[in-house]
Amino acid sequence: MFDHAKWVFYAATAYTWLGDDDRAEEHALETIQMHTRPDGTSNAPMRVADAHIDLGIVHARRGNLDAAVEQGMTAFDIDRKSLTDLVNRAADLDRVIRQRYRREALAEEFHERYVTARRALITRRPELLD
Repeated sequence: MFDHAKWVFYAATAYTWLGDDDRAEEHALETIQMHTRPDGTSNAPMRVADAHIDLGIVHARRGNLDAAVEQGMTAFDIDRKSLTDLVNRAADLDRVIRQRYRREALAEEFHERYVTARRALITRRPELLD
């Protein structure tokens, strides 16, 4: 059986990795739309968080640091069950932001949020994220 929602989710990340920013953005936005309820909660928080990371990478590549950091922070703010996947994906966004915007305060702000999440994962202390 074909799961369209899962395909769109995986396609967003695959296109991000391939550097096809237009298609990555299209699929990430579709993933967020499909999995966001009218009240703003999600029925697939990890997929939505990953889609925000994909959008962050796209924005960073396009030269929009503000939008990139906003998407990354949004991903960190989503209630989720697994921190491991989010930290691994956030590392991709952090790498792009630091390569392109190393001296920018917003880049450092995102990096600190990423480092805090990584530390929480390593020490298994999710309260560090609050």
